[in-house]
Amino acid sequence: MQYNILDYQAVGDGTTKCTAAIQAAIDDCAAAQGGQVVIPAGRYLSGSLRLRSGVDLHLLSGAVLI
Repeated sequence: MQYNILDYQAVGDGTTKCTAAIQAAIDDCAAAQGGQVVIPAGRYLSGSLRLRSGVDLHLLSGAVLI
């Protein structure tokens, strides 16, 4: 299953902090026994993230984590 961070209110403007949105997508993905967290094109400002077992963090072309 895929979890797009935009569905969690992430904003790819490079200035809005998206840590909570990205982490929520990771956590939901892990709770569902794994899948793919999709980061679409854009610049996403984030602090530290905790990756979990079974989660594939997938950055699409043009996606940048800051």
